[in-house]
Amino acid sequence: MQPGTKTLSVALALAVALGGCSSFSKSGRQRRAYEKYVRKSSVARGKQRARMGKVQMPPPQEFTQPTESTETGPQAVPSDG
Repeated sequence: MQPGTKTLSVALALAVALGGCSSFSKSGRQRRAYEKYVRKSSVARGKQRARMGKVQMPPPQEFTQPTESTETGPQAVPSDG
């Protein structure tokens, strides 16, 4: 055997024994899908904020106190009876 072949074969055996990349597992796929969702929603939120920054808000209206009325309600209508 050549030097380093034993080390290479042990490394290869370990790589095969581990079962594969963790990103191909169910939890790895879910994690990648969630990260993609977070990136996509943050980009959409940024675009929405940019659009809202361009909209001119109307000036606030002054609040006025309602005036008190001396009437207490609808007047009673006399009946013909």
